[in-house]
Amino acid sequence: MRQTKLRASVTGLLVATAGLLAACQAKKAAPAEVKPSMDLAPTQVIGLGRIEPELRILDLQSEVSGLATAVLVRAGDTAAKGQVLVELSSSIERAKLDLKAAQVRSERSQIEAARAAAASVRIKAENARLSFDRARSLYEQNAQAKAPYDQAKADYESSLEEVKRLDAGTIVAENVLKQADADLRLSQAEYDRRFIRAPADGQILSLEITTGSLIAPEKPIGTFAPKSPLVARCEIDEMFAAQVRPGQRADLRAPGMTEVLARGRVTFAGPALRKKSLFSDEVGSLEDRRVREVWITLDPGSALLFGTRVEGVIKLKEN
Repeated sequence: MRQTKLRASVTGLLVATAGLLAACQAKKAAPAEVKPSMDLAPTQVIGLGRIEPELRILDLQSEVSGLATAVLVRAGDTAAKGQVLVELSSSIERAKLDLKAAQVRSERSQIEAARAAAASVRIKAENARLSFDRARSLYEQNAQAKAPYDQAKADYESSLEEVKRLDAGTIVAENVLKQADADLRLSQAEYDRRFIRAPADGQILSLEITTGSLIAPEKPIGTFAPKSPLVARCEIDEMFAAQVRPGQRADLRAPGMTEVLARGRVTFAGPALRKKSLFSDEVGSLEDRRVREVWITLDPGSALLFGTRVEGVIKLKEN
């Protein structure tokens, strides 16, 4: 009886062991499960930006105070570099300029007269030299008394002194003319400051004055967009900033929208992170976040308005 039970136990143990071995072999034979690979790297980066000219929008300002006597342009007009946009009252400066110009003309006339007189005296001096040479030759040959010789010598030396005197006077007059020219240039500069001119070829964006307005140097009178390519000046969050490089393509769209307004290419990526500046006044803006300034130059033909807020969708991978 006891032996029968022992045989049954051994048999059960062998069966269990065989089953376990079979199960292990089945597991080893089963193919390994292949997990699909997933590329989690972002394909695009989005940053908020504003449309501006590449050379940035400039303030129009005057160097001096004064009343606007003429406003020659209005918002939307194009202007060439140096074109007069606004004239300020300039009667005093004009009078000073006319006075200095008259002084310059007077000094030039005096110089011309001094040079003419010096030329005439040089002719006389040359004649006196010839007379002196003849008198000296005759005197040395005992063909003439000493008195004519002495007189010819005195006349010649006197003419040489007169030439020196007139040459010195001409030099003085030329120095006076140089000072008068400097005064004239100063008066011209003071007069020119009474005119506000276009700093470059471009467009008047705004003009806040009319004829009769009082203009002060510290207060801008309008804004000006220099002629240059349109760019979207965007700010990219520091988390993705290092992935942006010049040359990458980008789409521009209204914030929160999907419609593409314009397309362009990254032409500048700032070398350092900095604080937000374009939209730091927005509610919920995180001041402790740093951003990288990126310029997206729009493709030719884009017609977005200056100041338009956009989202720059920068494509990190070309399709």
